[in-house]
Amino acid sequence: MATWMIVNSKNGVSSWEIHRAMKVTQKSAWFMLQRIRLAVQSKPRFGTMTKFGGPESEIEVDETFIGGQKKNMHAHKKVRYEAKGDASGTAVVQGILDRTERQVRATVCQM
Repeated sequence: MATWMIVNSKNGVSSWEIHRAMKVTQKSAWFMLQRIRLAVQSKPRFGTMTKFGGPESEIEVDETFIGGQKKNMHAHKKVRYEAKGDASGTAVVQGILDRTERQVRATVCQM
């Protein structure tokens, strides 16, 4: 949500806006903001990074929830999710498709 707010804002986003929208502490919002700004810089700091898209390229981005509701699971699966500390039993997956390069990237996002 914070990434969406940052990339869709003309004038930038403050940590207070993220704090109010996501209902996290301002300190956590500031930390997320710094990490997202670092991630979208043009020069990668760690390893190599290839960019998707460009002037002659189209990309698509979508997300989905993988997994079911915990109340509908069998008892042994509920125990497995509780052992991991996952209360919901679902995972959010974000995918990016570069139509020109025919390349897909998918990432599991933390809830």
